[in-house]
Amino acid sequence: MKPYKLLACLVTLQFTCGLTLQAADTHDFRQWTDANGRTITARLVEAIGTESIKIERQDGLSFTVSLKAFSPADQAYVKSLRAAPQTPKFKLPDGLKAADPALWTLLAASGTQPETTYSNTSLDLVLETLNRRLSVDAIKSPAGQPLLVRTEPANLAARVKLSGAMPRMTLATFMKEIARANNLAVATDAKGMVVLVDKTPGSDLEFLGVSLN
Repeated sequence: MKPYKLLACLVTLQFTCGLTLQAADTHDFRQWTDANGRTITARLVEAIGTESIKIERQDGLSFTVSLKAFSPADQAYVKSLRAAPQTPKFKLPDGLKAADPALWTLLAASGTQPETTYSNTSLDLVLETLNRRLSVDAIKSPAGQPLLVRTEPANLAARVKLSGAMPRMTLATFMKEIARANNLAVATDAKGMVVLVDKTPGSDLEFLGVSLN
């Protein structure tokens, strides 16, 4: 399939999926534009050589597309990232793997989080309420186990404090927003449980861009 046709397909799928998730990884979701002015919201996963890039749509699906399919501004964006100093890639602890599309689909279908304003609220209290709801709703992990959310290290939930307004959103969006704002990775363990992992141990934690220390 030609690059432009592939991008057109991605754009069509983008506007029919209805999900608005936030980034939890190195590069935030952004709007990309092709040579015909069509747009798609995705994040850059990997620059493959000098000709292609791998992007991930908001529903977790990823695609490899020719860089020439995008606008000059988008090409310049990728070029600037190539020129920037590279930091070591974060590695999940042994026994954990990155959350996959199946988990995001499950969370997106597990109801919504109500509009809430947090005021120096510990993440462990938020997860306690969330896990109680998952238990009552009998939400199962992709492996068929009762779904629970925890953190690694375990004391991370007590260290992260939430302060700020959160609009009504799907549970999937809620998990990604917390991860994005606090530089956490969303992973799963062998039982399919959701694990929030500190990507920068010992660093200052933030929520909605406000330092918590």
